[in-house]
Amino acid sequence: MSVTASTPIDLSSVVESQQPLEAVLLITRTGAQLGAWTRNSVPIDVLSVMAATLIGSIETLMTALGASSPREVSLMIDGRRVFVSKVNAQVVLVIVAAGGMTEVALRATMRQIVKSLPPFPSDSDGMARGTRDHRRRS
Repeated sequence: MSVTASTPIDLSSVVESQQPLEAVLLITRTGAQLGAWTRNSVPIDVLSVMAATLIGSIETLMTALGASSPREVSLMIDGRRVFVSKVNAQVVLVIVAAGGMTEVALRATMRQIVKSLPPFPSDSDGMARGTRDHRRRS
């Protein structure tokens, strides 16, 4: 089963109170938008496609080095933190926050957002490879 972006997920109720956040994207690994929130008006299409490209590049880099595809990625880019976490084999959560937000706070925010998400159809092949749905974790 594939995940579709037919009904966008409203992320505003989950992230509005998170002051240091600049953007939250819920996308498929191909860049299809499942939900998005940004503090400022920005082209969501560009963010989604470039986030998917970044994720693909990191996966290619790591597998070329003989490592497995990372479940989470944390980057510091010019005073901003970018945190990427696989929700399941097909869905990725991308959070962009102010650099002053700690890694611990960023991970806690990621867990809060993931817990608030509706269930997604799982990729049974991905589940067989050991990719877990992270919403079940406490």
